[in-house]
Amino acid sequence: MKKSKITLSIFLVLMIALTSLFIANPKEAVADNVSFRAVWVASVYNLDYPKKATTDAATLKSQADSILDNCKKMGLNAVILQVRPSADALYRSDIFPWSKYLTGSAGTAPADNFDPLSYWVSEAHKRGIELHAWINPYRITKGGDKEFNSLPSTDPAKVHPDWVVKYTDGNYYFNPGIPEVRKLIESGAAEIARNYDVDGIHMDDYFYPGTDFDDTATFATYGQGFGTVADFRRDNVNLLVKEMNEQLHAIKPNISFGISPAGIWANASSMTGGSNTSGGQTYSMHYADSKKWVKEGWVDYICPQIYWYIGHPTADYNTLVNWWADTVSGTNVKLYIGMADYQAGNADTASPWYGNKAIQDEVALNRTISEVSGEVHYNYHTLLANSALCDFYESTYLKPIINVPLITDWLLNKIDHHAYMQGSDHSFRPDDGLTRAEAATIFANLLVDSQNNALFDSKDVKYGSFYDISSTAWYARAVELMRQCGIVSGYSDGSFQPNKKVTRAEFVTMAYKADKITEKEGANFVDVPQNYWALSYIGFGEKAGWVNGYEDGTFRPNETVTRAEVATIMNQILDRSPDKTFIDNNVDSLYTDVTPEHWAYYNIMEASVSR
Repeated sequence: MKKSKITLSIFLVLMIALTSLFIANPKEAVADNVSFRAVWVASVYNLDYPKKATTDAATLKSQADSILDNCKKMGLNAVILQVRPSADALYRSDIFPWSKYLTGSAGTAPADNFDPLSYWVSEAHKRGIELHAWINPYRITKGGDKEFNSLPSTDPAKVHPDWVVKYTDGNYYFNPGIPEVRKLIESGAAEIARNYDVDGIHMDDYFYPGTDFDDTATFATYGQGFGTVADFRRDNVNLLVKEMNEQLHAIKPNISFGISPAGIWANASSMTGGSNTSGGQTYSMHYADSKKWVKEGWVDYICPQIYWYIGHPTADYNTLVNWWADTVSGTNVKLYIGMADYQAGNADTASPWYGNKAIQDEVALNRTISEVSGEVHYNYHTLLANSALCDFYESTYLKPIINVPLITDWLLNKIDHHAYMQGSDHSFRPDDGLTRAEAATIFANLLVDSQNNALFDSKDVKYGSFYDISSTAWYARAVELMRQCGIVSGYSDGSFQPNKKVTRAEFVTMAYKADKITEKEGANFVDVPQNYWALSYIGFGEKAGWVNGYEDGTFRPNETVTRAEVATIMNQILDRSPDKTFIDNNVDSLYTDVTPEHWAYYNIMEASVSR
């Protein structure tokens, strides 16, 4: 039978497909999944506002203006203002007295009938910034007996001393197990929602202060039906969260109610479904069942305080962010990450927090995880003191972005047998890698809509997202289409780096994303640790037969993936088994550098011909 030479069609695209799909490399940042960009402005100890207690309205206004202007300059679009650091208020309240942190004396109002919260809300909104009111639910004092004794007689803690417990740290707390206490906290939040145009109500991680809380009598009175005091305590906090959510949304349906618990819900060694960590557990230490709040939909967002660096031996940032991403997946609860900006800028070169790289890597990692939709930075004054970090956020948050709808109606074309890779000058270069631009182009040509029409033809795509890609570049439209599909991403400096080569880990991750896989698997390679950013993607690729390791048990995730490997992997993903008979009878030798003896010959030919 005479062989008929089959021509190649599509530009070499395949391997890049996986690269563009990559969304988990901690060095890379996705375009704009992080839409909520906030900072905590703390009033306790006069950390952020006001700098010093004063009744002077002009000073209080000026400081608020300065903070808001700086937030606007950095590209932040929300401020979480601590308006109840203890059993007090930075606003006009019929329930709690004016805060000593505001005016210097508990119960003393600012001059000129000034209401700080009203001013903050108005001025934030003028600047296009959301204002969330931050409350500490149970804490009464930070200064022990002296502070407690100085509280005015109208303070709820003085009116109802039977609601108060003195803890072993010398401070006083409302007893969460008393139903009237729960009603007090809920009424305080409802008062803010009714009287102020706040965008949200925010609670932090201060629930029960510890395990040795003196509530034996309370448990005896109200704990019937609970096997342990721990279960009773968790239920008390759960009731507060559930009822507050219901009441706030009844008052203001569009209000955002969120909580920022400590970063570790529970360790996997202690609780089924916990994270692969070994740090303090908020589930058992503070009786905060934050995972339940998410699964029940009792909060609009959860903002875990993940105050560790990537690679931390007991509480790895990467591990925890991905654990929380899995927790919110399938719910309507948004995930914002509490960032430890106060750790950054350490002058010790041996510290993991030396300079700002640790935070920058975390910011980049956040943008590779689609479930992460916000970042909250702790706290304002430490952030402002780090000018380099402020500049970083300004460049990250304010880089030009084209706001386009996310394209979701796409599939990999597994029906038509199109060529997706091609060589040049009769060479395939099987041992070479592919650039990110090439990968994006390959993948763009493999996508179809629900009617099996080429996505390139059905979508009106105009380029303009990355500063290092000209609108006239041959790959510009492909990159933009892939960005709009959520398959490719850029870097935190606003670049795409089109000529950068793709690694084996990135390639497998792209394949996983391109095929819209959601299943998570562990990997069995000695050089892919449990906290590796692409662990689950590599694990699935191994299970699905996409990839294999080396004889020494390694996967070598950071090595550049070769074009021959890409062809082999992509044939697996596209459900193509090389038809050796067809290739032998119909395909002339296409490439001088790929002979039938090459280990990937048939896979390369399968990738290179259309039929």
